[in-house]
Amino acid sequence: MREKVVIIGGSITGTYTMIELVKNKFDGDITIIDKKDVLPYNTYPLSKEWMLDKEEMDPPLLKEKEYYEKNNINLKLNTKVDSINWKEQTVTTDSNETIPYDHLVIATGSKLRKLSLPGDDAKGIFYLREFKDAIAIKKWSKNIKDIVIVGTGFIGLEFASTFRQLGKNVSVLVRSGKPLEKILGGEASEYFTKMHQDHGVNFIFNEETAEFIKDENGNIASILTKTGKTIKCDMAIIAVGVGPNLSFEVDSLGMEKGAIIVNEYGETSLPNIYSGGDITMWPYNGRLVHIEHWENAWGQAISIARNILNEKSSEYKEEPYFWTDQYDQTFEYLGNTRSWDNIFIRGSLNEKEFALAYLDENNYPLAILFANKFEKRKDIDTLLKSKKALSETKFTDVSIALDEM
Repeated sequence: MREKVVIIGGSITGTYTMIELVKNKFDGDITIIDKKDVLPYNTYPLSKEWMLDKEEMDPPLLKEKEYYEKNNINLKLNTKVDSINWKEQTVTTDSNETIPYDHLVIATGSKLRKLSLPGDDAKGIFYLREFKDAIAIKKWSKNIKDIVIVGTGFIGLEFASTFRQLGKNVSVLVRSGKPLEKILGGEASEYFTKMHQDHGVNFIFNEETAEFIKDENGNIASILTKTGKTIKCDMAIIAVGVGPNLSFEVDSLGMEKGAIIVNEYGETSLPNIYSGGDITMWPYNGRLVHIEHWENAWGQAISIARNILNEKSSEYKEEPYFWTDQYDQTFEYLGNTRSWDNIFIRGSLNEKEFALAYLDENNYPLAILFANKFEKRKDIDTLLKSKKALSETKFTDVSIALDEM
Protein backbone atom coordinates (compact mmCIF):
# COMPACT_ATOMS: atom_id res chain seq x y z
CA MET A 1 0.00 0.00 0.00
CA ARG A 2 1.25 3.47 -0.90
CA GLU A 3 1.60 5.81 2.06
CA LYS A 4 -0.80 8.73 2.11
CA VAL A 5 0.16 12.20 3.34
CA VAL A 6 -2.70 14.68 3.74
CA ILE A 7 -1.86 18.35 4.28
CA ILE A 8 -4.56 20.73 5.52
CA GLY A 9 -3.70 24.22 4.33
CA GLY A 10 -1.87 25.54 1.27
CA SER A 11 0.14 27.83 3.56
CA ILE A 12 3.91 28.28 3.58
CA THR A 13 4.19 25.30 5.93
CA GLY A 14 1.76 23.17 3.97
CA THR A 15 3.29 23.91 0.57
CA TYR A 16 6.92 23.52 1.62
CA THR A 17 6.13 20.23 3.37
CA MET A 18 4.92 19.01 -0.02
CA ILE A 19 7.96 20.45 -1.82
CA GLU A 20 10.40 18.78 0.57
CA LEU A 21 8.61 15.44 0.25
CA VAL A 22 8.79 15.66 -3.54
CA LYS A 23 12.44 16.73 -3.44
CA ASN A 24 13.26 13.66 -1.33
CA LYS A 25 11.40 11.39 -3.76
CA PHE A 26 8.52 10.42 -1.46
CA ASP A 27 6.77 7.66 -3.40
CA GLY A 28 3.35 7.85 -1.75
CA ASP A 29 0.27 9.99 -2.36
CA ILE A 30 0.18 13.66 -1.35
CA THR A 31 -3.10 15.55 -0.94
CA ILE A 32 -3.35 19.25 -0.10
CA ILE A 33 -6.70 20.60 1.06
CA ASP A 34 -7.12 24.37 0.97
CA LYS A 35 -10.18 26.55 1.40
CA LYS A 36 -8.85 29.20 -1.02
CA ASP A 37 -9.62 29.00 -4.73
CA VAL A 38 -6.12 29.90 -5.98
CA LEU A 39 -2.91 27.90 -6.12
CA PRO A 40 -0.72 28.27 -3.00
CA TYR A 41 1.15 31.57 -3.10
CA ASN A 42 3.77 33.51 -1.19
CA THR A 43 2.11 35.91 1.23
CA TYR A 44 5.25 37.91 2.04
CA PRO A 45 5.40 40.22 -1.04
CA LEU A 46 1.71 41.16 -0.95
CA SER A 47 2.18 44.23 1.25
CA LYS A 48 5.46 45.22 -0.39
CA GLU A 49 6.95 44.60 -3.86
CA TRP A 50 3.81 42.95 -5.27
CA MET A 51 1.70 45.91 -4.11
CA LEU A 52 4.21 48.37 -5.56
CA ASP A 53 3.82 46.84 -9.03
CA LYS A 54 0.69 48.62 -10.27
CA GLU A 55 0.16 46.26 -13.19
CA GLU A 56 0.69 42.87 -11.50
CA MET A 57 -2.61 41.16 -10.80
CA ASP A 58 -1.49 37.53 -10.57
CA PRO A 59 -0.58 35.89 -7.26
CA PRO A 60 3.11 35.26 -6.47
CA LEU A 61 2.75 31.48 -6.73
CA LEU A 62 5.02 29.16 -4.80
CA LYS A 63 4.74 26.59 -7.59
CA GLU A 64 3.08 26.74 -10.99
CA LYS A 65 0.13 24.52 -11.88
CA GLU A 66 2.36 22.21 -13.92
CA TYR A 67 4.36 21.29 -10.81
CA TYR A 68 1.31 19.78 -9.13
CA GLU A 69 0.39 17.88 -12.27
CA LYS A 70 3.92 16.62 -12.88
CA ASN A 71 4.28 15.33 -9.32
CA ASN A 72 0.74 13.91 -9.06
CA ILE A 73 -0.23 16.18 -6.19
CA ASN A 74 -3.92 15.91 -5.39
CA LEU A 75 -4.75 19.58 -4.82
CA LYS A 76 -8.25 20.19 -3.47
CA LEU A 77 -8.90 23.94 -3.66
CA ASN A 78 -12.02 25.69 -2.43
CA THR A 79 -12.44 22.87 0.08
CA LYS A 80 -12.86 23.08 3.85
CA VAL A 81 -12.15 20.43 6.44
CA ASP A 82 -15.08 19.68 8.71
CA SER A 83 -13.51 17.11 11.01
CA ILE A 84 -10.58 14.79 11.69
CA ASN A 85 -11.05 11.28 13.04
CA TRP A 86 -7.60 10.51 14.40
CA LYS A 87 -8.56 7.02 15.56
CA GLU A 88 -9.56 5.98 12.04
CA GLN A 89 -7.00 8.33 10.44
CA THR A 90 -9.44 10.10 8.17
CA VAL A 91 -10.30 13.67 7.22
CA THR A 92 -13.86 14.68 6.27
CA THR A 93 -14.44 17.73 4.06
CA ASP A 94 -17.41 20.05 3.65
CA SER A 95 -18.48 18.04 0.60
CA ASN A 96 -18.76 14.91 2.80
CA GLU A 97 -15.68 13.36 1.22
CA THR A 98 -13.69 11.16 3.59
CA ILE A 99 -9.95 11.08 2.91
CA PRO A 100 -7.70 8.51 4.62
CA TYR A 101 -4.17 9.36 5.72
CA ASP A 102 -1.07 7.71 7.13
CA HIS A 103 0.46 11.08 8.03
CA LEU A 104 -1.54 14.27 8.52
CA VAL A 105 -0.12 17.80 8.57
CA ILE A 106 -2.22 20.65 9.97
CA ALA A 107 -0.90 23.86 8.40
CA THR A 108 -3.88 26.20 8.52
CA GLY A 109 -1.88 29.30 9.45
CA SER A 110 -3.48 32.29 11.11
CA LYS A 111 -6.67 34.30 10.94
CA LEU A 112 -7.23 38.03 11.21
CA ARG A 113 -8.18 39.90 14.31
CA LYS A 114 -10.94 42.29 13.24
CA LEU A 115 -12.39 45.48 14.66
CA SER A 116 -16.08 45.62 15.45
CA LEU A 117 -17.03 49.29 15.39
CA PRO A 118 -19.82 51.51 14.06
CA GLY A 119 -19.46 51.97 10.32
CA ASP A 120 -17.12 49.03 9.84
CA ASP A 121 -19.15 47.94 6.79
CA ALA A 122 -18.05 51.03 4.84
CA LYS A 123 -16.57 50.37 1.42
CA GLY A 124 -12.85 51.13 1.38
CA ILE A 125 -11.97 49.38 4.65
CA PHE A 126 -9.54 46.52 4.10
CA TYR A 127 -7.70 43.75 5.91
CA LEU A 128 -4.89 41.74 4.31
CA ARG A 129 -4.92 37.98 4.81
CA GLU A 130 -5.55 36.37 1.46
CA PHE A 131 -4.71 37.15 -2.14
CA LYS A 132 -8.26 38.35 -2.83
CA ASP A 133 -7.71 41.00 -0.13
CA ALA A 134 -4.48 42.13 -1.81
CA ILE A 135 -6.25 42.43 -5.17
CA ALA A 136 -9.06 44.48 -3.62
CA ILE A 137 -6.57 46.78 -1.86
CA LYS A 138 -4.56 47.33 -5.06
CA LYS A 139 -7.65 48.11 -7.14
CA TRP A 140 -9.16 50.51 -4.59
CA SER A 141 -5.87 52.32 -3.94
CA LYS A 142 -5.36 53.27 -7.59
CA ASN A 143 -7.82 56.16 -7.49
CA ILE A 144 -7.56 57.46 -3.93
CA LYS A 145 -5.18 59.80 -2.11
CA ASP A 146 -5.63 59.58 1.67
CA ILE A 147 -4.98 56.33 3.52
CA VAL A 148 -5.23 55.68 7.23
CA ILE A 149 -3.54 52.61 8.65
CA VAL A 150 -4.81 51.26 11.96
CA GLY A 151 -2.08 49.18 13.58
CA THR A 152 1.65 49.70 14.01
CA GLY A 153 3.01 46.18 13.66
CA PHE A 154 5.22 45.11 10.78
CA ILE A 155 2.36 44.71 8.27
CA GLY A 156 1.02 48.16 9.07
CA LEU A 157 4.42 49.79 8.69
CA GLU A 158 5.18 47.86 5.50
CA PHE A 159 1.93 49.19 4.05
CA ALA A 160 2.90 52.70 5.15
CA SER A 161 6.21 52.31 3.29
CA THR A 162 4.53 50.91 0.19
CA PHE A 163 1.86 53.57 -0.11
CA ARG A 164 4.23 56.45 0.52
CA GLN A 165 6.37 55.10 -2.32
CA LEU A 166 3.21 55.12 -4.45
CA GLY A 167 2.67 58.79 -3.60
CA LYS A 168 -0.29 58.39 -1.24
CA ASN A 169 -0.93 60.50 1.85
CA VAL A 170 -0.48 58.07 4.74
CA SER A 171 -1.56 58.52 8.36
CA VAL A 172 -0.99 55.84 11.01
CA LEU A 173 -3.09 55.62 14.16
CA VAL A 174 -0.96 54.72 17.18
CA ARG A 175 -3.05 53.60 20.14
CA SER A 176 -0.26 53.96 22.72
CA GLY A 177 3.49 54.35 22.86
CA LYS A 178 5.38 54.29 19.58
CA PRO A 179 5.49 51.79 16.69
CA LEU A 180 7.11 48.42 17.58
CA GLU A 181 8.13 49.74 21.01
CA LYS A 182 6.90 46.68 22.91
CA ILE A 183 8.65 44.32 20.50
CA LEU A 184 11.93 46.14 19.81
CA GLY A 185 12.34 48.71 22.58
CA GLY A 186 12.71 52.48 22.59
CA GLU A 187 15.83 52.85 20.46
CA ALA A 188 14.51 50.80 17.54
CA SER A 189 11.04 52.29 17.90
CA GLU A 190 12.45 55.80 17.59
CA TYR A 191 14.42 54.70 14.54
CA PHE A 192 11.39 53.26 12.73
CA THR A 193 9.22 56.24 13.66
CA LYS A 194 11.75 58.78 12.37
CA MET A 195 12.39 56.75 9.21
CA HIS A 196 8.70 56.83 8.33
CA GLN A 197 8.31 60.49 9.29
CA ASP A 198 11.28 61.36 7.06
CA HIS A 199 9.33 59.74 4.22
CA GLY A 200 6.21 61.77 4.98
CA VAL A 201 4.14 59.41 7.11
CA ASN A 202 1.88 61.18 9.61
CA PHE A 203 1.74 59.34 12.94
CA ILE A 204 -1.25 60.20 15.09
CA PHE A 205 -0.23 59.20 18.59
CA ASN A 206 -2.42 58.11 21.50
CA GLU A 207 -5.51 57.80 19.35
CA GLU A 208 -7.86 54.85 18.88
CA THR A 209 -10.58 54.31 16.31
CA ALA A 210 -14.11 54.86 17.60
CA GLU A 211 -16.13 54.95 14.38
CA PHE A 212 -15.79 54.79 10.62
CA ILE A 213 -17.69 57.61 8.93
CA LYS A 214 -19.28 56.93 5.53
CA ASP A 215 -20.13 59.28 2.72
CA GLU A 216 -23.48 59.26 0.86
CA ASN A 217 -22.31 56.32 -1.26
CA GLY A 218 -21.35 54.14 1.69
CA ASN A 219 -17.62 54.70 1.16
CA ILE A 220 -15.21 55.46 3.97
CA ALA A 221 -14.85 59.23 4.36
CA SER A 222 -13.08 59.61 7.68
CA ILE A 223 -12.25 57.98 10.99
CA LEU A 224 -13.54 59.35 14.27
CA THR A 225 -11.20 58.69 17.19
CA LYS A 226 -12.12 58.12 20.82
CA THR A 227 -10.94 61.62 21.71
CA GLY A 228 -13.24 63.11 19.06
CA LYS A 229 -10.63 63.79 16.38
CA THR A 230 -11.71 63.34 12.74
CA ILE A 231 -9.15 61.98 10.30
CA LYS A 232 -10.04 62.30 6.62
CA CYS A 233 -9.43 59.25 4.45
CA ASP A 234 -10.79 57.48 1.41
CA MET A 235 -9.20 54.16 2.36
CA ALA A 236 -8.46 52.45 5.67
CA ILE A 237 -6.25 49.43 6.22
CA ILE A 238 -6.68 47.54 9.47
CA ALA A 239 -3.60 45.67 10.65
CA VAL A 240 -4.23 44.78 14.28
CA GLY A 241 -2.73 41.30 14.28
CA VAL A 242 -3.66 37.70 13.74
CA GLY A 243 -4.36 34.57 15.79
CA PRO A 244 -4.15 30.81 15.23
CA ASN A 245 -6.60 29.54 12.62
CA LEU A 246 -8.22 26.23 13.50
CA SER A 247 -11.77 26.14 12.17
CA PHE A 248 -12.51 22.50 13.08
CA GLU A 249 -12.30 20.53 16.29
CA VAL A 250 -10.00 17.58 16.83
CA ASP A 251 -10.74 15.41 19.83
CA SER A 252 -7.85 15.16 22.32
CA LEU A 253 -5.55 17.50 20.38
CA GLY A 254 -3.22 19.30 22.78
CA MET A 255 -3.65 23.06 22.48
CA GLU A 256 -2.81 26.28 24.28
CA LYS A 257 -4.20 29.76 23.63
CA GLY A 258 -5.88 28.51 20.45
CA ALA A 259 -2.63 27.10 19.04
CA ILE A 260 -1.61 23.46 18.54
CA ILE A 261 1.22 22.31 20.80
CA VAL A 262 3.98 20.41 18.99
CA ASN A 263 7.30 18.92 20.06
CA GLU A 264 10.71 19.46 18.50
CA TYR A 265 9.77 17.10 15.65
CA GLY A 266 6.54 18.91 14.78
CA GLU A 267 4.48 16.09 16.29
CA THR A 268 1.19 16.91 17.99
CA SER A 269 -0.29 15.03 20.93
CA LEU A 270 -2.03 12.67 18.49
CA PRO A 271 -0.33 9.85 16.57
CA ASN A 272 0.75 10.55 12.98
CA ILE A 273 -0.45 14.15 13.11
CA TYR A 274 2.07 16.96 12.60
CA SER A 275 1.64 20.71 12.62
CA GLY A 276 3.78 23.77 11.87
CA GLY A 277 3.73 27.49 11.23
CA ASP A 278 1.39 30.13 12.65
CA ILE A 279 -1.03 27.56 14.05
CA THR A 280 1.51 26.07 16.49
CA MET A 281 3.27 26.58 19.78
CA TRP A 282 6.65 24.87 19.84
CA PRO A 283 9.56 24.41 22.27
CA TYR A 284 12.31 27.02 22.21
CA ASN A 285 14.87 27.47 24.99
CA GLY A 286 12.77 25.52 27.48
CA ARG A 287 9.47 27.27 26.85
CA LEU A 288 6.64 27.14 24.35
CA VAL A 289 6.58 29.99 21.85
CA HIS A 290 4.13 31.11 19.19
CA ILE A 291 5.88 32.71 16.19
CA GLU A 292 4.02 34.21 13.21
CA HIS A 293 6.80 34.63 10.69
CA TRP A 294 7.54 33.28 7.23
CA GLU A 295 10.88 31.63 7.95
CA ASN A 296 9.57 29.71 10.94
CA ALA A 297 6.71 28.34 8.83
CA TRP A 298 9.17 27.34 6.10
CA GLY A 299 11.73 25.78 8.45
CA GLN A 300 9.15 23.72 10.32
CA ALA A 301 7.83 22.45 6.98
CA ILE A 302 11.26 21.08 6.06
CA SER A 303 11.57 19.37 9.44
CA ILE A 304 8.07 17.86 9.28
CA ALA A 305 8.65 16.42 5.81
CA ARG A 306 11.90 14.81 6.90
CA ASN A 307 10.22 13.32 9.96
CA ILE A 308 7.47 11.88 7.77
CA LEU A 309 10.14 10.27 5.63
CA ASN A 310 12.17 9.07 8.63
CA GLU A 311 10.48 9.33 12.00
CA LYS A 312 12.15 11.64 14.53
CA SER A 313 15.10 12.28 12.25
CA SER A 314 14.92 16.10 12.15
CA GLU A 315 14.61 18.30 15.21
CA TYR A 316 13.50 21.86 14.62
CA LYS A 317 15.87 23.93 16.73
CA GLU A 318 16.49 27.03 14.65
CA GLU A 319 16.67 30.49 16.14
CA PRO A 320 13.41 32.31 15.36
CA TYR A 321 14.05 34.75 12.52
CA PHE A 322 12.16 37.43 10.67
CA TRP A 323 12.94 40.27 8.33
CA THR A 324 11.10 43.31 7.06
CA ASP A 325 11.80 45.57 4.07
CA GLN A 326 10.67 49.18 4.37
CA TYR A 327 11.63 51.84 1.81
CA ASP A 328 15.26 51.15 0.91
CA GLN A 329 16.11 49.51 4.24
CA THR A 330 16.12 45.91 5.46
CA PHE A 331 15.84 44.80 9.06
CA GLU A 332 16.52 41.30 10.40
CA TYR A 333 15.87 39.83 13.83
CA LEU A 334 17.14 36.59 15.34
CA GLY A 335 15.98 35.13 18.65
CA ASN A 336 12.81 35.71 20.61
CA THR A 337 11.95 37.82 23.62
CA ARG A 338 9.32 40.30 24.75
CA SER A 339 11.27 41.41 27.83
CA TRP A 340 14.91 42.22 28.47
CA ASP A 341 17.10 43.92 31.06
CA ASN A 342 19.73 45.55 28.88
CA ILE A 343 20.25 46.65 25.28
CA PHE A 344 23.73 46.95 23.76
CA ILE A 345 24.09 49.03 20.61
CA ARG A 346 26.71 48.12 17.99
CA GLY A 347 27.35 50.50 15.12
CA SER A 348 25.40 53.70 14.51
CA LEU A 349 21.66 54.27 14.22
CA ASN A 350 22.39 57.68 12.63
CA GLU A 351 24.37 55.98 9.88
CA LYS A 352 21.68 53.29 9.40
CA GLU A 353 24.14 50.50 10.18
CA PHE A 354 23.63 48.92 13.56
CA ALA A 355 22.81 45.88 15.65
CA LEU A 356 20.86 45.91 18.91
CA ALA A 357 21.38 43.06 21.36
CA TYR A 358 18.57 42.36 23.82
CA LEU A 359 19.99 40.79 26.99
CA ASP A 360 18.87 39.33 30.30
CA GLU A 361 20.11 40.56 33.69
CA ASN A 362 23.34 38.58 33.28
CA ASN A 363 23.91 39.93 29.74
CA TYR A 364 23.10 36.68 27.97
CA PRO A 365 21.72 37.61 24.53
CA LEU A 366 18.04 36.78 23.97
CA ALA A 367 17.64 38.33 20.53
CA ILE A 368 19.48 40.63 18.13
CA LEU A 369 18.07 43.12 15.62
CA PHE A 370 20.43 44.11 12.82
CA ALA A 371 19.88 46.60 10.01
CA ASN A 372 20.91 46.90 6.39
CA LYS A 373 23.28 43.91 6.31
CA PHE A 374 25.45 45.51 9.01
CA GLU A 375 26.31 42.02 10.27
CA LYS A 376 26.03 38.57 8.73
CA ARG A 377 23.14 36.43 9.83
CA LYS A 378 25.35 33.38 10.36
CA ASP A 379 27.54 35.30 12.83
CA ILE A 380 24.51 36.54 14.77
CA ASP A 381 23.14 32.98 14.83
CA THR A 382 26.42 31.59 16.15
CA LEU A 383 26.56 34.28 18.83
CA LEU A 384 23.05 33.45 20.07
CA LYS A 385 23.63 29.70 20.03
CA SER A 386 26.89 30.03 21.97
CA LYS A 387 24.85 30.79 25.11
CA LYS A 388 27.61 33.07 26.41
CA ALA A 389 27.26 36.37 28.24
CA LEU A 390 28.15 39.39 26.11
CA SER A 391 30.71 41.99 27.04
CA GLU A 392 29.30 45.45 26.33
CA THR A 393 32.82 46.76 25.65
CA LYS A 394 33.50 44.09 23.04
CA PHE A 395 30.03 44.10 21.43
CA THR A 396 29.99 47.85 20.95
CA ASP A 397 33.51 47.89 19.52
CA VAL A 398 33.01 47.38 15.77
CA SER A 399 36.70 46.66 15.32
CA ILE A 400 36.11 43.34 17.12
CA ALA A 401 34.37 40.81 14.90
CA LEU A 402 31.36 38.97 16.27
CA ASP A 403 33.05 35.62 15.80
CA GLU A 404 35.78 36.74 18.22
CA MET A 405 33.31 37.18 21.09
